[in-house]
Amino acid sequence: MSSLVNNLIVPGHDKDVANTNGTVIQVAARDGENGSRKNLVGCRMKWAANSNGRERGVLRPLASGGGSMCLELTVTGEETPYSFEVIEESARYLLAKTRHRPKIGVICGSGLGGLAEQLQDSDEFPYETIPNFPVSTVVGHAGRMVIGLISGIPVLCMQGRFHSYEGYPLWKCAMPVRVMKVMGVEQLVVTNAAGGLNPSYNVGDIMIIKDHINMQGFVGDSPLRGKNDERFGPRFPAMNNAYDRSLRRRAGEIALDMGLGDAVKEGVYVMLGGPTYETVAELNLLRILGVDAVGMSTVPEVVVARHCGIRVFAFSLITNKCIVEYDTEAKANHEEVIEAANRRKKDLQNLASRVIEVMAEEGHNESTSASNATKTDAAAAASV
Repeated sequence: MSSLVNNLIVPGHDKDVANTNGTVIQVAARDGENGSRKNLVGCRMKWAANSNGRERGVLRPLASGGGSMCLELTVTGEETPYSFEVIEESARYLLAKTRHRPKIGVICGSGLGGLAEQLQDSDEFPYETIPNFPVSTVVGHAGRMVIGLISGIPVLCMQGRFHSYEGYPLWKCAMPVRVMKVMGVEQLVVTNAAGGLNPSYNVGDIMIIKDHINMQGFVGDSPLRGKNDERFGPRFPAMNNAYDRSLRRRAGEIALDMGLGDAVKEGVYVMLGGPTYETVAELNLLRILGVDAVGMSTVPEVVVARHCGIRVFAFSLITNKCIVEYDTEAKANHEEVIEAANRRKKDLQNLASRVIEVMAEEGHNESTSASNATKTDAAAAASV
């Protein structure tokens, strides 16, 4: 059997079968001793795609004829991050089906997808129709990409995101951000529903995220893990000012103007893997570390966005208060998350919309300044 395993013929996949997880390809098998094809009807055979054994597959008979044997190979196991070319395929698909060219992206968290429904002249793309895209499985996540206009500004909105507790590796949770980058997105609004750990926070408060603690990163799990492609960004991206200071300040001013002053905070977010809510001991530890709000998303997307050079603004809707005492019958649940989001959805949509207007204004000013600088340089060169 080992001679057969070592001499599998995999058309188009002789040296690299990465990213074929869950797919089916056809292979043929030769006897390693005399080169003749073996009759493998009724047999099952384990197959290792690379030396470290992470990629594995199962061979099953598919058809035979003409003295040869055709087999079916389903590859399973750990995937590797999508290449630039695969990301580009997804981006081209979307760009070919919409006339909008958004420079601003939005990721909507649990119960916060109403913003996407406010887009005008919109094009909608269920995730399952987009090449190479994962599929959202969580209640409160519609699972579609919507591209349209907010106050005349082209925006790309993810109505639902992906989580590690759904079984996705972190790089796949964040891969839509790379698709956005290739499509031309330069700024990103990220929203989430979170538990309030800071004792001064109340349900319905909005926390502007000023920083995060990357718990998964502490154990070496990162959406940037693996070989780096410089077309996306540098090997070692800086994460200070991951959440843009200027946008945080402007968002605070907008919140005051909206009459939300008392309900808007600024704090530190932490992502845990989920899907379980936290124990009392875990929450008390996180509070010692300086955490204000706890969730199960956002960090991989922000890490990948900053790696790509995308400017980020993010906020959490506090949908429940974290339970930090043992002597209580209260417990966290997803239904209260959706309920709290529904009560605040109008305020959240208005806040996000006005931040998007600021982003568009600042992006336009930067483009104008860059254009003027280019013209000045050209004029100076012509006068020399």
